[in-house]
This record gives sequence, C-alpha cells and structure tokens, in this order.
Amino acid sequence: MQSPLRRHKREECPPCFDCHLKAFPCLNTGNCSDATGKCDCVSGFGGNDCGLPLCGSPVLQKRPFPGPDGRCQCDEGWTGPNCNICTRNSVCDPIVLPNQNATCYNGLEPVKENNVHCQVTNEAIKKLLKERIPELSLSCSKETQKCHFEFWVSGIQSFYCGLDECQFETKIGSQSNTTRTVCNKVRCGCYPGRLLCGEGGSVDITEWFESEEGPKGPGAFECSQVFGDRSCTFKEDNMNSFISDFFGDNFIKLECPTAGECMHYTQVPGHSPPSFDSGFSPLVIALMVVGGLGIVLIMGLGLLWYKRKTEAGEDGYIPIETSDEAYLQRRETMMQNHEPSTIMFQNLSYVVETTQGAQVGQAGSGKKKMAVLEDVQGIVRPGQVMAIMGGSGAGKTTFLDILARKNKSGVASGDVLVNGKFMDYNDYRNIIGYVDQEDTLMDTLTVYETILYSALLRLPEKMSLEEKKQRVQDTMIELDILQIANRRIGSSGKRGLSGGEKRRVSIACELVTSPSILFLDEPTSGLDSFNAYNVIECLVGLAREFQRTVIFTIHQPRSNIYALFDQLVLLSKGRAVYSGPAQEYVLQHFSSLGYECPMGFNLADYLVDLTMHASKSDDADSEDEIAMGQMADSMISTTSSNRGHRLNIREEQEGKLYSPKSPKITQFQMTEPGSSTRRSPTKKSLSQLISDDDIVRLPLTDESKRLINGYKHSAVGQSIKREIESSLNIHYPGESQERLRRARQMASWWTQFTILSSRTFKNLIRNPDLLKTHYLISVFVAVLCGLLFWNVDNSLAGFQNRLGVMFFICAVFGFGCLSSMQAFASERLIFVRERANRYYSPVTYFLSKILCDIVPLRVVPPIILGLISYNMIGLKPDIGALLRLLLVLVLFNLSAASICLAISIIFKDTGVANLVATLVMLFEMLFGGLLLNKASIPAAFQWLDRLSFFNYAFEALVVNEVATLVLVEEKYGLKIDVPGALILQTFGLNASGFWDDVYLLIGSCGLFFGTAFLWLQFMVREKR
Repeated sequence: MQSPLRRHKREECPPCFDCHLKAFPCLNTGNCSDATGKCDCVSGFGGNDCGLPLCGSPVLQKRPFPGPDGRCQCDEGWTGPNCNICTRNSVCDPIVLPNQNATCYNGLEPVKENNVHCQVTNEAIKKLLKERIPELSLSCSKETQKCHFEFWVSGIQSFYCGLDECQFETKIGSQSNTTRTVCNKVRCGCYPGRLLCGEGGSVDITEWFESEEGPKGPGAFECSQVFGDRSCTFKEDNMNSFISDFFGDNFIKLECPTAGECMHYTQVPGHSPPSFDSGFSPLVIALMVVGGLGIVLIMGLGLLWYKRKTEAGEDGYIPIETSDEAYLQRRETMMQNHEPSTIMFQNLSYVVETTQGAQVGQAGSGKKKMAVLEDVQGIVRPGQVMAIMGGSGAGKTTFLDILARKNKSGVASGDVLVNGKFMDYNDYRNIIGYVDQEDTLMDTLTVYETILYSALLRLPEKMSLEEKKQRVQDTMIELDILQIANRRIGSSGKRGLSGGEKRRVSIACELVTSPSILFLDEPTSGLDSFNAYNVIECLVGLAREFQRTVIFTIHQPRSNIYALFDQLVLLSKGRAVYSGPAQEYVLQHFSSLGYECPMGFNLADYLVDLTMHASKSDDADSEDEIAMGQMADSMISTTSSNRGHRLNIREEQEGKLYSPKSPKITQFQMTEPGSSTRRSPTKKSLSQLISDDDIVRLPLTDESKRLINGYKHSAVGQSIKREIESSLNIHYPGESQERLRRARQMASWWTQFTILSSRTFKNLIRNPDLLKTHYLISVFVAVLCGLLFWNVDNSLAGFQNRLGVMFFICAVFGFGCLSSMQAFASERLIFVRERANRYYSPVTYFLSKILCDIVPLRVVPPIILGLISYNMIGLKPDIGALLRLLLVLVLFNLSAASICLAISIIFKDTGVANLVATLVMLFEMLFGGLLLNKASIPAAFQWLDRLSFFNYAFEALVVNEVATLVLVEEKYGLKIDVPGALILQTFGLNASGFWDDVYLLIGSCGLFFGTAFLWLQFMVREKR
C-alpha cells in the first residue's frame, strides 16, 4: 500500500514529454523521433519541442538557451536571433575542415546552408507593433532543398514556416544582382502564447495557418542588391491576401543586410584557384637544353683552340747559333747581373731538441740539445765545385741546408761569409739557388715553359720579355737540354723526361736567375752512372765557364765524377773529417794519418767507407752493445760455415784497408768543441749559445776522434782556418756587395698573378679529365633530374618533388667539390719549394688557383645544369627566378669548394683531408633543412644549424621556387589551397629569407677562402 506522501508527489508531477502525443507538438518545423519521443530540431533551435533558440555560437559543443528575458547573448563574431550568422572569417575556422582558411560568406544564395537576418519594413506592421521591432530570419539548405524562416518581435519568436522543394537562382546584372528562392510547399505554425498567436488576447492566426486558406505555397523569397543595399520580399498567395486585408500591403517587405555562411574559401562562388603555369613548353625546354649544351661546346672549343695555340707557338724549340760571336753573346747574357762570390764558413754547428739522451751515450733523460752538426769549416771560390760527402746519417743534407739558410727546426750557429762579408737573410737568399733532391716540376708543362716561368717570375721586371727568353735559351744550351725543349715533363703515369733530364731542368730553373751560388742536394740521386756524370759535368762546366760557386751533396760518386771536384767536405756523424782541396791534398792528408787508398780503389768510395768503419765502436762497453754482441754471436753460430767464412773475409779486408799503416801522427788529444778555436766577434759559437751540460753528442770511437782531430791539426785545416779569419780584415769593394744585393728582385704582384694564372690554366687544359668529367656530370644530372621530376605540378606531391630536386642538386655539387681538394694537394710540394726559392708571394698563387682552377670547375657546371633542367622540371616560368637559382647554385658550389680547399691546405695527409671533408659535407647535409626539421633541433645544438651553408643554399632555392606558389591538395572532399609560405614555415624555413641566405653564402665563401689563405700564408712553409 502506497504512502499518502508518495501518492501526493506523483499526482503533482507533470506528464513526461512525448512528441507522439498531441499535447506535445514539435515547433519550428521539428520532426518527431520515433525512437526517443523527442523532437529533431533544425539548426539554431533546441529543447524537447525545438521551441528554444540556441545561443552562444555554433562552435560550442553545448549551446546555451536564452536568458530570463528570452533573448540570446551571442559570442564574439556571431549575430542573429539564434546566433547562427557569422560576422568574420576567423570564427569559422573551428567548424570548417581543415580548421583553417575558412571564410564567412555573406551571400544570399546558399552554397551549402546559409542564414539570413532581415528587418520587416512594412509601415503598417511597424505601426501596429509600435516600439517593438519586427524581424525575420531565414535558413536554407541547398543540399536538402529546404528552408525555414521565423518571425521575431524584438528578439522573441512569434511564428515560423517550413519551405520544401526549393530552387535557388542568382542573376548577375550590370546594375544589380538578383537572388530568388522559390519553394513549392509552405507550412506554417504559431508559437503558442506569443504575439499574433494569442498573446494577451491579441490576434491568433494559429487556426488560419492550419486552414485551407492558410499559406500552402508556392512561396518566393526574392532580393535585389544594389551597391550593398539588399531589398527583399517574401510572397505567397494566401499570405499576400492576409497581409493585404489586415495591413494594406501586397506582400512582406524586408531589408536583409546580414547574412552568413561558413565555408572554406575555395567554396566561395566565383572563386577560381590561382592559375598554375609551370612554363612547361617543349620549345622553351629545347632552347634551354641547347643553351646549356652550347656552353659546354663553347668551353670545349675554346679550350681546344687555346691548347693548340700554345702548342703551335714558339714556346719551345729555338735554333742554336754556333758561331763564336753567338757563343760570346750567350756568355755575356749568362754573366749579366752576376757577381762572382767566394763563400767561407767556419764553426758551423746545428742542434735539435731530443728527449733520448741516455740512448746516445748520455746518462739521464729530459729535454736536451743533440748536436747534429759541429764545427765544420771550408772555402769554395767562384769557378769551383764543392762536394759534400759522407755515409748515411753523416749530416750532409743538414749541412747543405744550413749553408743555404733553409728554414730548420733546430738552432744553427757559426759564420757564413760571402766575399768576406756577412749578409742578411734576404740579401743572401737573393744570390743563391737551391735544387732539391726530389724534382718538383709540373708534369703538364714543357721543358721550355717550366724554365721560362721560373725566369718570368724571378728575373727583374726591367728585363724585356725577349731578354728573358734569350736567357732561357742560353741556359738550356749550356745544360744541353734544348733538344727536349718541347717535351712535357711527364710523371710516373705519363711518359716524359728521364731522371737525368729532369734533374738538369731543375738545375736550369735555378740557373736561369743567374745565382752567384748554387746549392744542390744529391743531384745524382736515382740516376745511372752515365746520366750522373752528365749532370756533374754540366755543373762543373757552368762553374768554371761562368764563374759560379757550386756546392752539392753526393753519395759515393764514380771515380771519373770525383775527378771533377775542386773542394771536398767529408763528414762523419756531423763532424768534419776533411775539408779542403779534393784531389792531391786529400791523398796527402790521409796518407799523413796512415790511411792510403789502395791501387784500383775509387777514392770517393774509400773515403766514405773509411768514415763508416771508423764510426763503428771498438769497445763493447755498454750493456746494449754487449747484448747486441751476444745476439750476433748466437746468430753467427747458427749459420753455415760459408757465412762465417764470408764474415771473416770482410773483417780481414776492412782491417787491411782502413787501419793506419805507418802514421806520421800517432795520437791526438780530442779538442773539446769551442775550447781552442778563435771565434768571429760577430757570431756566437755552439758552446756560447748552449751550455755543454745541455748538449747531447753522438758517441765517437777512438778512430773517429783520430780522424777528426787529425784534420783540425793538419796543414790543410789550419790553412783554411787562417784564410777565413784573415778574410774578415780584407776590404771588398762596396759596389760588389751592392751588386749582390741587387742581383734578384721578385716580380710585381700583378706580374706574378698573370704568370701563375697562365700556368694554372695551361695545366688545367692539358690535364682536362677533371674538367670534362665535371661538365659531363652536369649535363647527365640535369637530364636525369629533368626526366625524374618531369613537369612537377602544384600539389603537395609536387612540393615534395621540388624540395627533393633542390636537395639532390645541392648534394651532387657538394660532394662533387671534393675534387677541388686536388687543386692544392697535388701541388703542395711544388708550392712549398717554389715559395722557399722566392718564386712568388702566396697571395698571388692563391688568387690564381681560385681564378683559373676553382672558377671553371665551380661556376660553369651549375649554370649548365640549371639551364638544361629548369624548364624540364617545370619550375617557375620567371627569368628572375631562374637567375636567382643560378646565383644560389654558383655561391653554394663556391662555398663547398672553398671549405674543401681549406681542408686540403690545413691537412697535409690526403687521406685524412678526404675523410674530414666527407664528414663535413655529411654534417652540412644533416643540418641542411630537409633531413632534420629545424624546430625539432635541441636548443643546445641549434647553433650548428647556423653553421651549415647547405642550409642557406637549400632554403634560398626552396624559397625562390615555392614561397609565392599556392599549392592545391584535394582533401575532405575539398580542393584546399595551401600557400607555399605556410608549408615552408612547417619545415622551419624562412619564406622571406632569400637575400639573407644569399648574403650568408657570400660570407661563407669569404670565410672559407680567407681561412684557406691565412693557413697557406702562415703555416704552409718549408720546414726541414
């Protein structure tokens, strides 16, 4: 049994809403749902019966109902009685896919579904309503062909009508636009209790709507728009009669200034996507391809013409005049600007740092100075040749370098006098020539060109070109190489000159400058006996005939070569065993010590073997020597008896040959360095520069001490010492020294630049494989890219293809620039030697390499590729865009080449340089803007992005092509226009940064070229 309270509450509860019951009709043309019993409302209305307008905005998930006054409060950007009309574009973005680029379209004809808000302008209706404002709202769906309108009084709904089977039409006129909506069926209803629907005893038209005389259709909503004014009417026959009977007007008159429909901007009537013209034309493509190939053809023909011109000119063979007058003229030319020079040296010493004192006979360790050369003296006069001999490690090349004042890592001391006077470094270097042991010649040049370039760079500018060519001819005649003047130098892989011919060409390059003193390091190294004799014979002839002073090192020459020597310096472990005349005096000196060269022996071989035998230890007093002796005994004991027999024979022979027979000087006390020799007051000796406690000396055997001390106390040694010291007081004419100082002047920078540019360009065209490969690769890559990316469109796929082709082209040129490392690496040794011999300044060499080597390989290929591929790919048909693309490609290529050049200059080892350059290119690509999104780079590494010239070039290329394009993508059933600048922003690229990137590329070029030059200027020097 139910309680009275529960029964009372149940009786007071209103019945539940069910639209199937007549008591609960659906308002505002809502449809009753069989499933829920609720009304399905049209847009802008809600509630169980669809009788409440929805407020706020359509963006809200749950829209609010009107406030207590029954009116809606709309969100910003929305208006209308039920807040369904947009007023600006941005508020539509959330409800229009893809949530961007939405437009608030205010046309009266629906595109999909629009909303219109009108003011009723019938005067009779307005008078009837007095201060209350009559309004009308209209919503139409083009897809369902349905409309519904509501009549409002001061924001409160009065009645509504649903219109079906609607047709929409718009006419565009010259003076006005007309929009007409005609609906065949009309059904209307009242909102109970509202104005015109029974409010306060007022007129109630509910029954009229439901009667046969009520509005049934067709109804027409027609508007005329003139310069922004929209005058509209709503006509329906029965409603027109009602209006006429009650208000005296023929139809409802309206003014509809506000309309709105959210849509993507591409759906706006009359909108046409920006026309995309790729400039794709077979004729233009053909012309561009012909232009690119034409550049290749012109370059090829130009190089071929220049090559034939240089080879067909007079740069080579010159007929020899054999008359006495011609000989005298040649001799006069060779003696021009020449001053005969006597070179004297005493107390020459040289030490280097070492940390291995204990291993060379000194106790202890730590940084000490090892004496490599000590107390060497000698004299050589004009017309004489001095040979420096000794065994391996005796210090021959070190001694020669000290005499020639080469850049050494250690400390040198002693006196070197020219004509009895000390000369400063620059003056001294101007009067000497130095020929290295290894020939460093450019393999593509001819003999004549090689010597001529040396003459043009090093002879005074006041000499005419003809005089310089004559000097080259005379030099080649004297060295007997005129017959090979037109032959290329050649290299290991290319047939050229023999070793002896190359050596004479190297000598000619120095002799053409008319040096007073000529130094040569092992001029016979690697030559057979015949060519070795020819080289020495040429040197001796030059010395005697043209009063040159010639000094060279040589290792065990033949007897007929030794017979040509005038002076001899014999070294053993950096000490002078002999220094003086090379013929009869040397025999007398060693005979006085008890060493006589046996009959049939080569004197040079005997002397060198004597120093080697004497340097062997005769006392195994150290643990290492004892251990080595025991090891040797063990090894000998395990060998055959024949081997032991041969060792015994060698020991017996050496004992007979190199042991003193009947010495006139039996024993000498070893003179300590610097203890009893009088020094020049102007130069410091070794012992004055460095304390004896800090000097590590190589251990000497008693026999070596006997030889060294024997020379110091010999008549020859004392005579040379006295002559050197007495020469300090001899007065040489002042004009002699002045002539020496003026003997050689470097050419001006402009002359150096033009000559080096000519040589570099000639080397390039005579070794054209690299040049041809670059041009062919440019053509191949251009055609390949043109075919793979043929006629890209303006879709997102086309955008991807544009990014891909730009990045691929940058990668091709970036890694192609690794070949520029050979521009210097292949000539490093030539540059070091020529710079040391004062051929030119580093700045002129560097600029010539850039102009004649870098530019043809780094400027022309990008132009070829760009011209051929640009229109095949279908890039923007704009000559300005094409020129900007070529500019960026050239600057990028120069930047990549400059950094590769800098790496090749900094790293001497070619393998290391290649590895470093490859890694640099890979990291530049990583931060180039495609592989790694800039926005995703951690803050700690974002500075790497700013170091990437790859990034600058890629961004500039993409911006130049895409920034002004509108890309079209079909998505969500829409053709979405996406501005290229927006996509660039997604990739982290600056759409307005083109010229900034260009300036940064120029700065990169300058930075890398500047780094390369500074390293070349200050770090790439000859160090011995």
